[in-house]
Amino acid sequence: MFDFIQMARKGTQSKKGATRHQAPLAKAKPVKWWMWLLIPAVVLAFIFALFKLSQVSPESSTAPVVTKEKVAPKKTSEPKKQAPQTVKKEAKKTDEKENFEFYQILQDSEVDTSHVDAYKSTPRGEQDFLYMIQAASFRNDKDADRMRADLILSGMDTKIRKTIGENGQPWYRVVVGPFVSRSKMNRAKDKLANKDIQAYSYKIPKED
Repeated sequence: MFDFIQMARKGTQSKKGATRHQAPLAKAKPVKWWMWLLIPAVVLAFIFALFKLSQVSPESSTAPVVTKEKVAPKKTSEPKKQAPQTVKKEAKKTDEKENFEFYQILQDSEVDTSHVDAYKSTPRGEQDFLYMIQAASFRNDKDADRMRADLILSGMDTKIRKTIGENGQPWYRVVVGPFVSRSKMNRAKDKLANKDIQAYSYKIPKED
């Protein structure tokens, strides 16, 4: 009797332990409200994308890009080559016309040489003028005499020539020369330049 009661207790304890270790059943979670809005929106977007892709024509999607090439202007080289030829031809015609007119004038004209005097040529190496140098000119004749004496001591042929100016006042010019050649005249001018005398030269007719 006692054994039967213990066995019954053990059976009830084992059943209680089994019920304690069994996991409780999970309750089904309710679907959130925004999921009901998101799913239709995704489906509609997918359908809209398929519709747009069907509207695009294959020609427009695969059409090649055409680039316009710049066409270089044609060089008109022929007129440039022909232009000098036409200019040469016109110039040649003008020269021929001028030459013809020139020769025609020579044939039609007569030169009257009756009034022309015979040309007298000067012998080679002979000139019909001499060189003179004016060293200075003074109002006072004494100043002119002092310069003349100084130039004579330097070995130059010096003279004093009196001239009357426009106002009637006399001028006493100290002159050196004459010289038969330009080289001799230049040597005399160099001597005067060494004395700080700014002289100038001129020509006089040669007396026969």
